[in-house]
Amino acid sequence: MVFNARTSSLSRAAVVSFTTLLAAPVLAQDVGGEALEEVVVTGTNIRGAVPIGNPIQTLGAEQIAESGKATVAELLRELPVNFAGGVAQADNNRGGQDTSSAGSNLTGGSGVNLRGLGALSTLVLVDGRRVATSGQFGDFVDVANIPAAAIERIEILQDGASAVYGSDAVGGVVNFILKRNVEGLQTLARIGTLTEGGGDELQASAAWGHGWDSGRVTLGYEYNDRGRVTAADRDLNGDLSSRGGINWPIYTTHVGSAANIFPGTASFNGNVAYTVPQGPGTGLTVAQLTPATGGFGNSSNPWNGWDILPEMKRHSLFLTFDQDITDGIATHGSARYTRRDGNYHTGYVDIYGAVPTTNPAYIGGIGAPNSPNNFSVLVDDILTQRDVQVDSYGADLGVTFDIGGDWQLDVTGSYSREIQNRQSQLERDANIDDFVAGAGGGRVAAPNSVACSLMGLNSSNIGSIAAPSAAQRFCAGLNYETFNPYSTEPLSAQVLSQLIGYEDLEFDSWVRQGTVKVDGTVFELPGGPLKLAVGVDYRKEYIDGELEFNYRSIDPVNMPYGATEREVKAAYAEFAVPLVGDRNSLAGMRALDLSLAVRHEDSQGLGDFTSTDPKFGLRYKPIDSLTVRASYGTSFHAPPMRFAYDGPQPVPGGNAIFYANAFYTAPCNTTLVELIQPQVPNASGACPFVGMVVSGGAGPTLQPEEADTWTAGLEFLPESVPGLLLSANYFNMQIDNRLVRITSGALGGILANYFATGTSPYLSNLVFNPDDALVQSLFDDPRFIGLQGPGVTRTPSQVAAIIYATQTNLASLKMDGVDLGASYGFDTGIGEFEVFANGTLLLSYDIQATPGGRYEDRLGKYESTGNPVKLKSRQGVSYRRGAFGVIATINYTDSYECVSGCYLPGATGAPTLNTAPVQIDDWITLDLQFNYKFEGAGGLLSGAGVGLSVLNATNEEPPFVDTGRIVTGNAPESYDAANAIISGRAVALTLTKSF
Repeated sequence: MVFNARTSSLSRAAVVSFTTLLAAPVLAQDVGGEALEEVVVTGTNIRGAVPIGNPIQTLGAEQIAESGKATVAELLRELPVNFAGGVAQADNNRGGQDTSSAGSNLTGGSGVNLRGLGALSTLVLVDGRRVATSGQFGDFVDVANIPAAAIERIEILQDGASAVYGSDAVGGVVNFILKRNVEGLQTLARIGTLTEGGGDELQASAAWGHGWDSGRVTLGYEYNDRGRVTAADRDLNGDLSSRGGINWPIYTTHVGSAANIFPGTASFNGNVAYTVPQGPGTGLTVAQLTPATGGFGNSSNPWNGWDILPEMKRHSLFLTFDQDITDGIATHGSARYTRRDGNYHTGYVDIYGAVPTTNPAYIGGIGAPNSPNNFSVLVDDILTQRDVQVDSYGADLGVTFDIGGDWQLDVTGSYSREIQNRQSQLERDANIDDFVAGAGGGRVAAPNSVACSLMGLNSSNIGSIAAPSAAQRFCAGLNYETFNPYSTEPLSAQVLSQLIGYEDLEFDSWVRQGTVKVDGTVFELPGGPLKLAVGVDYRKEYIDGELEFNYRSIDPVNMPYGATEREVKAAYAEFAVPLVGDRNSLAGMRALDLSLAVRHEDSQGLGDFTSTDPKFGLRYKPIDSLTVRASYGTSFHAPPMRFAYDGPQPVPGGNAIFYANAFYTAPCNTTLVELIQPQVPNASGACPFVGMVVSGGAGPTLQPEEADTWTAGLEFLPESVPGLLLSANYFNMQIDNRLVRITSGALGGILANYFATGTSPYLSNLVFNPDDALVQSLFDDPRFIGLQGPGVTRTPSQVAAIIYATQTNLASLKMDGVDLGASYGFDTGIGEFEVFANGTLLLSYDIQATPGGRYEDRLGKYESTGNPVKLKSRQGVSYRRGAFGVIATINYTDSYECVSGCYLPGATGAPTLNTAPVQIDDWITLDLQFNYKFEGAGGLLSGAGVGLSVLNATNEEPPFVDTGRIVTGNAPESYDAANAIISGRAVALTLTKSF
């Protein structure tokens, strides 16, 4: 919709700083004398009507430019209403499936997570049109592909809006409005760096526009180049003991450049019997080995060679236009393209395996006669890498027809597409493509490439074995060069190619949308025109991909990644009813407006659904300076198509079933799961169990997530105190059939919490001591890829737990809270000041794991799944004098606690689970922005400006928490990436010039 707004110099200063509180009614005030500007507002289908019942938060182009943030993703992350948990580019790429480019977030994209409900529940639009989804699961929109230079403003609706937009608008809507009114050339150059090292950044953009009597056009380009930040830049090495945590490498990184030898199955946290000396590693005897003290052996820095943030480059082009065709007929459109390329350093490959007697380096006398040497070794000859690319396209074209009175017909079509690609170097420790004869005439998986490299057999020496097994014959036929894990000398290129393979995954997602809408005045009421919008909407969503790899095979395998599609048809209507307005206002009732919207949406394809969602809004003004508003509505989120697709996807984070001997551990005295016998406690006192994981899509049984939301708020601009604005908005929602999934990054914390408490919100996804028939059915499933990691193969009866790391409909979530804001702008003899504060205070966040079960309070409770904290806020002061301005902003994230699943050092320093809550401190950072515009200057300085930003000016470190990674063996972190970042102080200089 469209309404008019004027701004003065003082109000612009307020807008720059008070970025997250401005609402449509505030913007609509006549607060100055400058030219009228058309503003399109999110949250309604009716032109000329203010959204009734909800405020719209607005971030304008000036705020974006002066924020000190290079990208819109960085800007949105700072908003109190946006919680970083869920799909977002985390500070490290070793995180779980959501945050990591190693998992479902293929290219390290950035999502938006309003209300802490996850990016699934936030609808992201560009000019009101849908955008193609990103990630292996198509479960978020990547805002990192939207250039800041193209944005006129960002509008945020913090309420359910399925009655207007359909699926996905549960937590709210973020709408990027593109520039359309540029006149002349606007340029920007920005250089920045992180003072703690790494992260050098260069950004440049240009936007040109021109208008004429019947139309206008804007086109532009933006370039962004950010350097990598390595773990070494932030002194990450896994040893948290100096901060009161665990020295994790000695307990959970039992691998080094010189090999360790284990008495049982080799694992990252298993007991080490011996270490191997430096040298060629041939002809060794037990006497030449060094007994490991305390079972620790050689260890290494699990962060060595890893990036926290990758190197990333982005090129973006954009175009918008409007043109009158004839009287009463006009056309409008836009197009945009982004190419983003990234490179990750992903550390060194650690190999846990077994040296058989056929390997010339085999050391006799360890364990039972002729039993293999179980070993670990770090292959530090090559630093592995991951390359990612994204091609992002978007276009829309519409025609409007004036059809009588103020009625208008709008026909608009749009298309958006994301082509993502990831190429990774990975250990060749699985084989899902080849099979050999098994016992009893059946087939079993053939040895993987690493196992065959260790076999030491080829076509020349296989004849020395009297009765070679099928596995031995298979490996001999490859004629591999033998891998000697006991050698510390450089490996040959041939051996490295046998140990380290590749994955090349391309993922293609697109959405086509067509809308026909008519809106206008039905008739006049005493309070103003009653307006109506009706329309129909059609969209088709499609996702497919292609995968090539050899890290889970011997020869390269090429396979489709499974196509999914969905067609959605919708019809909607919306009324805006002004009962009391300027013409019939009374004392105590200056305005009273009602709104009613309803939308019916029907989907056919993978994951069918039908939903009808209403929304009611009220706006009441007892006096001109006070606005009271309320709303009620239902909303829903259909399961992403990839959530409902359960075809084979043999990639990290994809649809697969596997089991592991060494990945999952529990306290050795637990009775909750059957442990591997005989028990061999690792150095941290935990014992492994055989765990089977079912990951990826859950199939078409998933149901849409459904929400009931009501809000009530007020906005006060007292005439007696010009420049003062107070705002509060209460929200209350219940979400049923909540869509969640267990990610690899979250699994460790979930299991640790379960073994500590005996229960879990994810209990329906955990099956301990399963029935043999159930396990056998998973062995027979086409998604089954067998054993992952070291150790012996298992039968179904030896699997102790099944972990369904798939999407699931968790029973229910209840939450409520208040969005608070205040600002006061005043003019003095020395300049214009404004003090401001805004934030989101959550009052409850309760999860019900099973229907009929009790609700568990998860507010302010640490979990690796990213529960929200009680309060996030931004507050500060701005000052402007003539051409000079400065803004100081304090960002606050409330303290919270880890009730269970965190680690403390025991008496010997070994990790022990906390038995009492561990406090995680609040995090307070200071941002400074200085801006100067060369107003009235001539020559090169005409139209120029300069800005200096210092983010986290005091270089505050994230609050410390040791969540460990003992259960799954990932690298330990010293902070919670869902609520803090580790990049440190960022300094940037920005130059702008208009021609």
